[in-house]
Amino acid sequence: MNNPAALCSVVVCSFWLALPLAARTAEPEPAATTATEPPQLIWCLDHFPYFHEYDSTDTPTGPSVTLMQELAKRAGFILNFSPRTKLARCLKLMEKGEVDLMSNLKYSDERNQFIHLLPYSDNVAESLFVRKNDPRLINNQAQLRGMTLATLRHFLYNPATMKLIAEESRHITEVGSIEVALEMLLRNRIDGLVAPTISTTEAINDVSSYQQRFKIAPIDFSGSAPNNLHLGIARNSRHATLMPLLQQHLQAMIDDGTVARLIRNPTDRPQVEELKQ
Repeated sequence: MNNPAALCSVVVCSFWLALPLAARTAEPEPAATTATEPPQLIWCLDHFPYFHEYDSTDTPTGPSVTLMQELAKRAGFILNFSPRTKLARCLKLMEKGEVDLMSNLKYSDERNQFIHLLPYSDNVAESLFVRKNDPRLINNQAQLRGMTLATLRHFLYNPATMKLIAEESRHITEVGSIEVALEMLLRNRIDGLVAPTISTTEAINDVSSYQQRFKIAPIDFSGSAPNNLHLGIARNSRHATLMPLLQQHLQAMIDDGTVARLIRNPTDRPQVEELKQ
């Protein structure tokens, strides 16, 4: 221990070890914890006239958008919109958990496997659209058997319509959109289109060349079985644990009349009545 440097090192080390642990720690105290950021959920949606429409913009508009924004406000999450995405693609993304929400969904056992389905509104009305100059008075199912009809691919119809589609499948053509089906109808490639009443009416009114070219047949497609619209939450979403919270606030919006106010029954709109004449 005759080495002065070694002696100095021992003294310094001994002094450091004798200090309290807090005094030995040179790290600064952690900063105060910031408030937790609200979760961000992605709503996947297509162009569904009247309910949610893009209309050549990046931000959708319509009653469904207002409803979802109100739900986000009450439940405390940030709502992000997908670009305009086809229904089939949205369902695939929901299955993978790459998006979180969908709306205006009909129930099926298949969808229930990968989506929590929360009912919030009544069934969407459906109608048979034919050419304005079609002389036939189509008011019962038997009259459909000699017709070639188009239906929308991946769209779930009410049970009565689904039964009809199954029985008449030889004469049914599935198409990807209302717009494509209307063009086919206009060009005499099909005899009629079975589709959502309001959305199809909106699609007709959006194109000037469609005016006075189509009408709604008097046959009733409403059916009597319950067939609600649902809010969908992806079971594989990283935010799936929010499902009870969303269900709670959605039910509150039903109970206080918010859903009924925002998603008004549009079946008696003047545009629809005009097509029925």
